[in-house]
Amino acid sequence: MTTGLRAFRRIQVGSEGATPGTAVAATEVLLGTLGTWMENRTIVQPEEDRNNLSRHMADAFVAGKEGALVWTGLLNSRHVIYLLSMTIRGNVTPTQPDPTNEPLAYLWTFAPSLTGPNTPDQANGIETYTIEFGDNLQAYEQEFCFATRLEISGRANEGVQFTCDISGRQHTDASFTGSLSAQAVQYFPFNLAKFCVDTSGAGLGGTQKTGLLKAFTWTLETEFRASYGADGTLYFYAVDKEARKRVQLRLVYARNTDADAERTKYEGNTTTFLRIKIEGATELDSEQANVPYVYLDGAYEYFEWPTPGEEDGLSTVEVLAESVYDATWAKQFEVAALTNLDAIP
Repeated sequence: MTTGLRAFRRIQVGSEGATPGTAVAATEVLLGTLGTWMENRTIVQPEEDRNNLSRHMADAFVAGKEGALVWTGLLNSRHVIYLLSMTIRGNVTPTQPDPTNEPLAYLWTFAPSLTGPNTPDQANGIETYTIEFGDNLQAYEQEFCFATRLEISGRANEGVQFTCDISGRQHTDASFTGSLSAQAVQYFPFNLAKFCVDTSGAGLGGTQKTGLLKAFTWTLETEFRASYGADGTLYFYAVDKEARKRVQLRLVYARNTDADAERTKYEGNTTTFLRIKIEGATELDSEQANVPYVYLDGAYEYFEWPTPGEEDGLSTVEVLAESVYDATWAKQFEVAALTNLDAIP
């Protein structure tokens, strides 16, 4: 008898490209863990007068189903592209800031369209993936995977982490695609991050504030929804619904003069422009000082500024900001990532 062992779990992924919903073989080993892997089923139990005290008569049936995965782990310089492409937008072609001196550095920029859909049926809509997962006992496959929520967070003396909620069509017994090896990545210590506060989108990243940011949680509810109907299957047939969205940003500030300047913006309902610069430790190209990074940019207004708290004797305040559309910048948020990944395999 074979017993499934925790040590033999794995996650693999393949891009569905121009055919969302069509299962494909995996091309990449994903790092992290799947804290949840389940199939949600809508089960209908008939209400019937059957001359019996039993609540159920073993005649329930499945009326719909959808796969659910929760991918978590330490944010890394390679798989951040998979996260962003299934949450914000797809069909992104990276640029090379300096191809001559920095041939291994590729800049990916993700910002959602605000005047048209970002659903996978659109030319620049989010990417969908087929994800393989399981262990030595059984592998499973879930196609048409898209993200419904992405959270990125960090605090002192820890690595920056992520949690991504993923929906997909269904779980199917499968076999793992063979001959795949995990690729080298860099992780992001929170202590290497930098925090910038500016007065315009064009000036983002220009004014670093040291000693201000103690922790953060960046959360995007993607607002993508699947469609069901009389289509001959129990699972969804498309991901073609999308609602208004915004980033919620929880920030733990040290209570100092910079924090007090931000409190003045809260009281005046004034937009502030924030960049969290998440950086790795090792340059992508030798002697070029081009470490991988993820820049979380946004125009924000503060919605909560509570009574100060305390952290190891330091007076702190945990505030809530939400992204807002800035007409001059023509955006509400943007995420840029510098990495050595030149394309999604």
